[in-house]
Amino acid sequence: MGLVNIDVFRDRLASGGTVPLSAKEWAELAGEFPVVDRHETQLAGALLVVRVGGDLAAVEAPSKDARVARLLGGPEEARAFVQRRMEEYERMWDGCGVKVEYYE
Repeated sequence: MGLVNIDVFRDRLASGGTVPLSAKEWAELAGEFPVVDRHETQLAGALLVVRVGGDLAAVEAPSKDARVARLLGGPEEARAFVQRRMEEYERMWDGCGVKVEYYE
């Protein structure tokens, strides 16, 4: 993706959908976005909820070297997203064939 700065990242988040990043790109940007909540997935690293201005966003790790971010909106949307994701991870842990769709 080649993010060059924080403004590009914010613009891509605001446009909707997902924003794919490398782990390195996220590491360079992460300090600008306070972590509001952290959920250990046991399968795919931590699911982070970060503050982006007045909104919340999720940052996930589909692989060791990749990250994906998405704007969630406010606290209610963030709670619903995290609950849904953690249920998906729980079903994965149980081995029932669920696959997390990070880029939808």
